Amino acid sequence: MTVAVLDRARPPRPRPRLLDVGTWRSAAGGALPGALVSSVAAALLLAGVVPVVGRGAVHAGLAVLLAATAVGWSARRSTGAVRSLAVPVAQLVAVGLLYAGTASPTMLLLLLGPLWALATHPGRRGLAVAVAGTTAVLAVPHLVGSLPAAADLPGALLLGPLAVAAGGIAVHGTTRRLATQTDHIARLQREQAALLEQVQSRADELDTASRILAARAQTMTSVIDAVTEQSIIGTDRDGSIRVWNPGAEKMLGLLRPDVVRTRTILDFHLAEELTAAAADSGCGTGLETLVHVAREQGSDVRDWTYVAADGSHRTVSVAITPRSDDRGVHAGWNFVGTDMTEARATERMKDQFVSLISHELRTPLSSILGYLELVMDDEDQPLTDEQRSYLTTVERNAQRLLRLVGDLLFTAQVESGRFTLQPADVDLAGVVRAAEETARVAAATAGVQIVVDVPDEGLVVPGDAVRLGQACDNLVSNAVKFTPAGGQVRLVLRSAWRTADGELAEQALPGTVPVALLSVADTGMGIPAGEQGQLFTRFFRSSTAQRNAVPGVGLGLTITKAITTAHGGTLDLVSSEGAGTTFTMTLPVAPPA
Repeated sequence: MTVAVLDRARPPRPRPRLLDVGTWRSAAGGALPGALVSSVAAALLLAGVVPVVGRGAVHAGLAVLLAATAVGWSARRSTGAVRSLAVPVAQLVAVGLLYAGTASPTMLLLLLGPLWALATHPGRRGLAVAVAGTTAVLAVPHLVGSLPAAADLPGALLLGPLAVAAGGIAVHGTTRRLATQTDHIARLQREQAALLEQVQSRADELDTASRILAARAQTMTSVIDAVTEQSIIGTDRDGSIRVWNPGAEKMLGLLRPDVVRTRTILDFHLAEELTAAAADSGCGTGLETLVHVAREQGSDVRDWTYVAADGSHRTVSVAITPRSDDRGVHAGWNFVGTDMTEARATERMKDQFVSLISHELRTPLSSILGYLELVMDDEDQPLTDEQRSYLTTVERNAQRLLRLVGDLLFTAQVESGRFTLQPADVDLAGVVRAAEETARVAAATAGVQIVVDVPDEGLVVPGDAVRLGQACDNLVSNAVKFTPAGGQVRLVLRSAWRTADGELAEQALPGTVPVALLSVADTGMGIPAGEQGQLFTRFFRSSTAQRNAVPGVGLGLTITKAITTAHGGTLDLVSSEGAGTTFTMTLPVAPPA
């Protein structure tokens, strides 16, 4: 900002004013005194007021005086010695000649001009020249004989220079003080002009910033008003509503003038829901119940029940974030809500349907498998090879359908929060070997090689052996299914350490905790990058699986993710389409506190 101000063109220098001290000082110390001396001397001599006793001296004096005046006037803008000393000295010589040529003390009055110029000279040399010049002027007429020697000459030669010295010192001191004050005033004026210029620049910048902020505010208001399917509610720090967009009007049935500055966000929440949430989280009641997570973590997204103007209840997914003013000071809260009433109802119906169908299918399937076992094991009425082949196919498909029903029931348990574990010490090396053994036949049929790399001493983690085996089986069977003939599936189990920020280390470091890493890597078809974020969603099937007609319903990875999370671990994915996929399950070795 300062550079911009200094780089601007300087304003034109103001014209001299009559009341300006600097103007008078410049005029008094310049060519004006000489011009006055010349005018006065010429007028006196032409008028015959002063008698002439030596015409040669008078003519010479007038010539020197006029020449000095002309030189001083022509060199009035010069800062050299011609202007400062030479011209007054020439004028002193001219006055001395006029005094000698007229023998009249009246000519001594002409000394005022050059003496004033010498006294106002910036240096002290002018005073010495003035005293010496005065002495010479007083002595010249007596020396050339135009005036008779008098007894008072020594006194004149003493008192005249002494008076000039005293007066010159006084004038010189005053002139220097005036010069200092003038310079100070000029400096202050320059600083004032610079400050005024900076103030004007700041005013221009502030005006520009104000226009930009106004434009941004208008743009933001337009964007907020354009959102009609989500409610955007802004409050101050106490929860009083300050922003109410058309989406909020549509969702809650109240116009903006009826809400802004008259209602609070708590007016649209169920009191019993807030009380229950406060009890569960252990935080304060009221607004603190809504914002305590956003205050600590910077944002919060969860479902809340909104109460509309007509008394109806709506399930809304609300994203809560803090709001700051233009100085960065906390000013309130933003509540962005999406109506999830129908979506949540659909999800509940879907879960109920899945649970109901799973239970309804499980009973007849168990009966079918029981009767198949009786028929196939009946020694009194043995089956033919063809009949046994048919019934074996029926049994295999029934078992597959039973596993699918089990997966559906498991996902319903996960969604409803009824998923439980049977904790014990589990050797992951044994789990990996068992998964390889289970998939060995399918891998051999598909022409896929399975390589197992586990520590001989095993690796024990706390968890549910059945669920961890289920998760490992899902990963291995998926890898085999998605790997073409001639490919390879590699199972690797190793120890590692995890830092507080989630990074993995090969050796123990301060602040790290031991973990077990189980990776299942294949050389199969891979997963497109744009679909990897949906891979753990129920019933999701990647485009590569659909194109290659790989069998499945899209529940295996969802179940594996849920089991891993329930054990306090993570499931990570690295995949490239056409280059294979690697799933890494990270499980804590130490039991949770």
